[in-house]
Amino acid sequence: MPETPSLDDEPSRRVPGWFVLGAVVVLVGGVLGAVVLAGLVLPDPEPRAAPTPTTSASSSESPTTSGSSALIARRAEAVEALLDARAQAVLAGDQAALADQVDPTQTEFAEQQRLVAERLGDVPLAQWSYEVVGDGPELSEERAAVLPDGAAVVRVRLTYRVEGTTSETDREQYLTVVPRGGRWLLAGDTDGEAEGLRTDRDLWDLGPVRVRQGESAVVVADRRSVDRAELRRFATEADRAVTDVDRVWRADWSRQPLVLVPHSQQDMATLLGDDGKGLAQIAAVTTGSVAEGLTRGDRVVINPETFATLGPVGRRIVLSHEVTHLAARATSVQSLPIWLSEGFADYVAYDASTVPAGVVAADLLEQVRAGDAPRELPDDAAFDAGEGDIAAAYEGAWLACRMIAQRWGEPALVRFYTEMADSAGPGWPEEVESSLGVSERKLVRQWRSYVAQLAAST
Repeated sequence: MPETPSLDDEPSRRVPGWFVLGAVVVLVGGVLGAVVLAGLVLPDPEPRAAPTPTTSASSSESPTTSGSSALIARRAEAVEALLDARAQAVLAGDQAALADQVDPTQTEFAEQQRLVAERLGDVPLAQWSYEVVGDGPELSEERAAVLPDGAAVVRVRLTYRVEGTTSETDREQYLTVVPRGGRWLLAGDTDGEAEGLRTDRDLWDLGPVRVRQGESAVVVADRRSVDRAELRRFATEADRAVTDVDRVWRADWSRQPLVLVPHSQQDMATLLGDDGKGLAQIAAVTTGSVAEGLTRGDRVVINPETFATLGPVGRRIVLSHEVTHLAARATSVQSLPIWLSEGFADYVAYDASTVPAGVVAADLLEQVRAGDAPRELPDDAAFDAGEGDIAAAYEGAWLACRMIAQRWGEPALVRFYTEMADSAGPGWPEEVESSLGVSERKLVRQWRSYVAQLAAST
């Protein structure tokens, strides 16, 4: 995740105060959306290692020597049976069964799991399943000394789907399993952390939740900070974002976004598997995973601390921007120039608002008036908030998409986006050039002229 400057780093911004947060948040909120569309998908910024094959055998024997092939085989089958039973208990809301699957000697973990089971009772789940995909790291000497012989960490993929949505979410877990009383039980989910292998967390792992099904969107929020009235507002706003996107993006997509509202910015960082640095000015993040060219588990994660500072217009822009990413990713996850992915999301979001262009693009237009006009469309590095001010890059990207829509028509902008997403490899494919009737170089010249004219007239 790219680092982002704080608001204190931008004292010279001279735009109306009500819009500073909206503009900055939209821009940096889009940074993560851009990372997603560029292929560095959160919360999985790097490809995971290939699963370690597991074997199966009869589980009728008792575990004996830790690390033996026979034990590993028996453990694999027993753990799969344990997780299958756990999945059934989750879907049935059977909290007693879930508690019975946890090692009672691990009191802290048992209590944490009791709370999670209770919170999941408030989440309408259409699917919940586990798959053992490999071995985890070795237990530390300290942990191995207090657990039964044969205890181990296994790498597990949890897959779930919330009712009202169509996209499955995959979460990686590192679960400690132990033989106890003739059966296998769960004894922890943090023993991989010493090796940097963390169990992915969800909203219900962090606190109690409440759920709202809108006409299109589903909102899952932490009930400590979001009351029922605010939850309804989020659902209404997310539904409206779907409508905003559909006005421009006509390709097929689920139209059922999942929006998560954590309790705090730190909880947001936990959900993203991030250290939290640079999140202070990010209002929302689009995140998910990509496997074999298909997106899974796309969702919008709200930063409650920043989002709360926005007015109605800012909230609408943020949600419409992020939902645009969800819709566009349903068609293609091929790498795009960041200027196009972010400029297009901003175009959709601002098209639904009445914010003047001179306000939205204030930073870039000020540079142009000062004689520092850009000569090229912003490259990907210009969107790296850790390297400097990114406002002008986002504004330039938005103006490029706005110009295309005004000169060739909005359908041409959508075709341009789609053709760029469908093209193989970098560069400017011939079919894109023919769709607009101009070369890349001519488009850049027209964009520079367009920006200059706007700077002179506002």
